[in-house]
Amino acid sequence: MRVLPKTDESYPPMLLVRTHYGDDDAWRRVRAALDQPWVFDEADEDEGRLKEEILCVDDPVWAEATPADILAALIAPEDGEEPSECGWDVVFLADCAGMEGAEPTLLAVSTDAEETEQPFRIPALEVPHEMHCNLSLANMDFCDFVDL
Repeated sequence: MRVLPKTDESYPPMLLVRTHYGDDDAWRRVRAALDQPWVFDEADEDEGRLKEEILCVDDPVWAEATPADILAALIAPEDGEEPSECGWDVVFLADCAGMEGAEPTLLAVSTDAEETEQPFRIPALEVPHEMHCNLSLANMDFCDFVDL
């Protein structure tokens, strides 16, 4: 059975789900890109860096999972209850398409049922950290990241 964690933290870790298992070197490139902090204050190069905590779901049960599969698991009811919010604003998928190029990308998927923006690709370097931070703090909306 496919199960994804839910959270009630006010500032949860970034959620990354690996869905492609055909290239371990590409997976290492994704993880290396995510291991780089992003500069959130360019005026303060030394102290203005941030790396979000990442909750990585690296389980082959999620191989080839689609955004719809991920969202269904995140809002799945627990013990006969109604579907609920998962606690994350966005989930990132490390899929086959994102691991094919020289520079890895992630598929950003909004968990908001009212979001009209479709999932879209973002560079794995820096953007996921910035996106997670700003969405968690409600500084920006999901659609604000479409053209990055």
